Amino acid sequence: MIEYQIGCDIGGTFTDVAAVASDGSVFIDKAFTTPDNLTYGLVDALENLAKRVEVPLTELLGATSRFVNGTTVVTNSIAELRGARVGLITTEGFGDNLLVARSARNAHRDPHQQLNLPQIVPRNRVVEVTERVDRKGTAVVALTEANARHAVKTLVGEGVEAIAVSLLWSFLNPEHEELIARIVEEEHPDIFLSVSARLHPVIREYERTMTTVLNAFTGQRVAEYIGRVESELSQRGLRVPVVFMQGFGGTLSAEEARKRPITLIDSGPAGGVIGARALARRLGVTDLVTADMGGTSFDVSVLQGAEPLVTQRVMLREQFLTALSKIDVFPIGAGGGSIAWLDSRGVPQVGPRSAGAEPGPICYGKGGTAPTVTDAVAVLGLLDPAAFLGGRRELTVSQAEEALARELGKPLGLDAVQSAAAVYRMVTANMSNAVRSVTVERGHDPRTFSLFAFGGAVGIFAADIARSLGIRRIVLPSDAAVFSAHGLLASDDVRTHARSAMWSGGDATDVAASLRELDAQLTQSLRDAGYSDDQIDVQWQGDLKFAGQQWELKVPIPRKDELTEADLVKVQEAFPERYEAEYGKGTAWVGNPVVLMSVRVIATGHAKSYEPAPAVVRKASAQSSGRRSVYLPLAGEQVELDVYHADQLAPGARLVGPAMVEHPLTTIQVPQGWQLEMDQWGNCVLTDINVDKEVVQ
Repeated sequence: MIEYQIGCDIGGTFTDVAAVASDGSVFIDKAFTTPDNLTYGLVDALENLAKRVEVPLTELLGATSRFVNGTTVVTNSIAELRGARVGLITTEGFGDNLLVARSARNAHRDPHQQLNLPQIVPRNRVVEVTERVDRKGTAVVALTEANARHAVKTLVGEGVEAIAVSLLWSFLNPEHEELIARIVEEEHPDIFLSVSARLHPVIREYERTMTTVLNAFTGQRVAEYIGRVESELSQRGLRVPVVFMQGFGGTLSAEEARKRPITLIDSGPAGGVIGARALARRLGVTDLVTADMGGTSFDVSVLQGAEPLVTQRVMLREQFLTALSKIDVFPIGAGGGSIAWLDSRGVPQVGPRSAGAEPGPICYGKGGTAPTVTDAVAVLGLLDPAAFLGGRRELTVSQAEEALARELGKPLGLDAVQSAAAVYRMVTANMSNAVRSVTVERGHDPRTFSLFAFGGAVGIFAADIARSLGIRRIVLPSDAAVFSAHGLLASDDVRTHARSAMWSGGDATDVAASLRELDAQLTQSLRDAGYSDDQIDVQWQGDLKFAGQQWELKVPIPRKDELTEADLVKVQEAFPERYEAEYGKGTAWVGNPVVLMSVRVIATGHAKSYEPAPAVVRKASAQSSGRRSVYLPLAGEQVELDVYHADQLAPGARLVGPAMVEHPLTTIQVPQGWQLEMDQWGNCVLTDINVDKEVVQ
C-alpha cells in the first residue's frame, strides 16, 4: 500500500500543499488563502491535491503517515498587532520594562523617527508584586501568596485573556513565578498562561519578558487555529497527529505548539530554507542563496556548506527584541501581490503593502483595485492569462492595464506597458538589493554562490536578479511554486531549551547539572512523540563571550556523562580561535577572560522522509509549443518568444533563451544568454552561458 507525507504552508496569498508518496511520486497544488478562517483555504488546497493524486481526499489523508504544517498565524498576529488581551505580572520597580525596552528604537538619526514601541501590554495591565531573588538565586524578599493572588485578581478584573509572568531573577529561582502560575492554573484555567522560567530561563529581563509577553499575545489565536486544523483534518480521515514547523527549522507536536506558540514565528520561510538544504545536498551544491518570492514577500537566506544560519535574539516587526532563535531569513515586501504606488513626491514605489489573498491583484478578478507586481507582469505578457493556476483562473489583463495607466502612467506620462515595465524594474532592483544585503554586505561574494529560487512568482525574475549580482547558476526546483510546503517534509522533530548557567572557571557541577536536566527533559519529550533512542541525537551548546562584551557566541560543549571543569576549560581555550573564524582574524579580545553565560540543549528526533524518485536522463530536444509576444522590461522592446511546457520537457532536455517555460503553477523566464536544463528530478537549472565558467561551482 502506498503511503503519503503531506506538507502544507499557509502563506499570505496562497496555501501550498505537497505530497510525497512512498514510491517517490510527488504531487503539488495550491489554493487561495482564506484569512478569516485559514482552514478553509487548507481544505481547498488539499481537495486540489487529492485530484492530482486521483483519489478522494478521505483516502489520501487516510493513507498519510506524516502531516507537517507551516503557518503565518503567529507572524500575522504580531505584524498586525492582533492578539489576546494580555496582562503582565512582574517584580516591583520593573513595571516600565516594556516601555523602556532597549532605549533607541531603531538606527535612524532623526529623533522624529524614534517612535515609541507599540504597547502590547498597556501600563494599566502591568501589575508589580513585592518579591526579590538575588543573583545567586536566593529569595531575599519572599512573595506572599496574598500578594500573588491580588496580582492575579487585578488582571482578571481587567478582563485579560492571557497572563504573562516574568519576574526579575526567576531564571535562577522560579519559585515565585511558579506560585503565581499555580494560582492561575487552579482558579482561572481558561486564561492562557505564559511563564518566563518555563519558556526561556535566561538572563536579560527585557528580551525574556518580551518573549514571554508575545507568547501570551499569540497563544489564544494559535490554540484556536490548531484546534480547527486538527478537527478539519480528522473529520476528513487523517489518522496521524499534525506537527507544526518552528522558525528555527524543526517541527514539534500540537501540544508543544499550544504551550510555546511563539516558536512558530516565520515557520513557512523556515520550511523553504530546510527544503533548500535537502535539495542542495541532493545536487552536491555547497554554497547557496535562497530566494523565496510569494504573494506577499521576498525572503532571502544564505547557506554556507549547505547549512542554514540560526540567529539568536531575533527582532520581530523591526521593533520587538526577543530571546527567540530562528533561521536567518531577510524579508522585504516584494511579492506578487506587492502594490505599486506613488509617494508624496510623486516617485513610484513597490511594496511593502500587499493586496494579499483578499482582494488580491486586479487581474485575479476578485475586486482588487490597486496595481500589483502580478498585474505588471501580466500586462507585459510574461504571464499567460489562460494558463494561470493550471487554467483554473483566467487573468483579466485589461483591468490591470487600466489601473496601471491610471495610478502610475497618467501622473508620470507613461502608458500601461511602460508603467508595468517600471514596476518590473523596481521590484527586480529591490530583490537584487535584498540578495546583496545577505551576501556582499556580510562579506560573501555572490558570484561563488548558486541561487535557489522558489515561490510561485520568482521564476519570472530569477535570471535578472542573478545577473545583476554576477550569480551564474540558478536552481528552480521542480515544485518551486510550493517549495516551502515540500521543504517542511525535510525537517526533523526538534526540541531546544536554554538556561542561564554563568561560569568563568572553577567547579563545573552546576553547568553540568543544567545540561543533564535539559537533556533529560527534551529526550523524554521526543520519546513521548514516538522516537526511539537510536532516532534521537542531542547536542550541547554554550553561549560564551569575552568579559566586557554585550553579546555571546554559540559554541559546542561536549556531551558527556561527567562534564568536568577541564572540559569547560578546553572550550574556553578554543574560544578565541572560534571567535576569529566567525568575525575575522585579529578580532578576538586576547587576554580577556572568557565567560560562559548560558547553556542550550538541542534534541533532534530524525523523521523518516520519503525521497522523490529520479528519472533516467537522456539527451532530449526541447520542443516549443508556440510563441508569445512579450515586452522585455530590461531590454525595453517587444519580442516574440518561444514557449515551452515544463511537463513536456524530458530530463536532460536543454533550451537556450530567450524563452518562456510554463509550469502549471508558475512561469519561468529564460532571458537571452541563459541556458535551461532539466535534471533527473525535474528541477530547472539555469546557467549564464555568457560569462566565465571558472567561477561557477
